[in-house]
Amino acid sequence: MNMNKTLMMLGSIAAILLLLCGGFFTMGGIVNTRPTIPTGLYKKVDEPLTIGKIVVFCPPNKPEFQAARDRGAIKPGSCPDNFDNMMLKVAAKYKNKVTINDNGVTVNDVLYPQSKPLTQDREGRVIPRLKLDNYELTENEVLLMSDSNDDPFDGRYFGVIDVGQVDSV
Repeated sequence: MNMNKTLMMLGSIAAILLLLCGGFFTMGGIVNTRPTIPTGLYKKVDEPLTIGKIVVFCPPNKPEFQAARDRGAIKPGSCPDNFDNMMLKVAAKYKNKVTINDNGVTVNDVLYPQSKPLTQDREGRVIPRLKLDNYELTENEVLLMSDSNDDPFDGRYFGVIDVGQVDSV
């Protein structure tokens, strides 16, 4: 009899967890385990795209993203062209001026924290360098960055992206 009670209790707990998880994801919940932003639970909201907001986006099919997927910096996933979605913070948008060079990323002449690009990945493979010089973002562009110091793949390596790639805030 105790075995039946235990099984019923475990079954009830499992059912409750499934309902809670289903509700979380149905309401726009996201679980982040990537090092580009703090690990945790996030909720999609209907807010304007502003500097400092964390966004979810599908990478465009560009050589920088293809090479990153080949190196394992981006996993294959459900986005078009077999990319996994990414979560990064908006660092610059319309009319901001961006410079990307060997010293790091500057937005409106202010150095973005921990933005100096690496020359090699963890396996010693050369990471292509991107250079922008005082580039003014257009209305349809954003620069997405990470605050992580764990060698993230972000705008320092792929530059600006089209706002249309952003799935949610």
